[in-house]
Amino acid sequence: MNNKLGAGYVGDVRDFNNIKSFVRVSGELINLAPLRVGIGREPPLGAAVDNTFLRLRRGEEDIPYIPGSTLKGVLRSYFEQLARSKYPELHDPWDEKKISEEVRENEANFCVICGTFGSTKVASHVRVFDSYPLEKVSTNVKTSVGIDREFMAARPGILYTEEFVEPNYRWSFKMDIINIAFPPSESSDERSTLLMETLRALKLGLLNFGARKSVGFGQLQLKEARWVRYVMKDGHLEEEGSGTL
Repeated sequence: MNNKLGAGYVGDVRDFNNIKSFVRVSGELINLAPLRVGIGREPPLGAAVDNTFLRLRRGEEDIPYIPGSTLKGVLRSYFEQLARSKYPELHDPWDEKKISEEVRENEANFCVICGTFGSTKVASHVRVFDSYPLEKVSTNVKTSVGIDREFMAARPGILYTEEFVEPNYRWSFKMDIINIAFPPSESSDERSTLLMETLRALKLGLLNFGARKSVGFGQLQLKEARWVRYVMKDGHLEEEGSGTL
């Protein structure tokens, strides 16, 4: 990273008018713990469970899946924690005043967070795809009771059921990194290093996704992870390198 730009800042990265580097990261996710990605507060008409697992239609059946937005949100949150551990002065992601200050007439200087995952002033350089089961998964149903926060006890008469995927199933994982030199090298900016550390946390099973994270649900671990880097040559993408994470 160019220190002349200021600690935690990466300059003007509104560089989507051309492709300098395109990296595809892929692998498998294993849910080491029960996983619940809910459909929302209102169950589908005729559903036997209050909180059903999110599904989509594939062929002749409805299959559970993990939205890319769910995955990306957790990855971004962890990325932000890493960045602020090193640069505590970085702004909050919803600080519109600070975000606007990063863009001035004819120039811009984005913080490492906005310069990677985007803001209202710049698009994201990271794209995370929906995750689909690589095998037929089994779900189960858990009955829970509502908690009265004032009395810190179970609230009478409030029982509800929620559907979850049982542990140890395999899911697809696919992520694109655009115009960021990845994996990190001596010439890479800070974005690449922080992305590598974020993916490393996913490899170690340190991140939880979906609902019930505070009680251990949603622990995912990245396995068989590979990267392939493409660069633009003579008007088309050519593979420049590949490896494992």
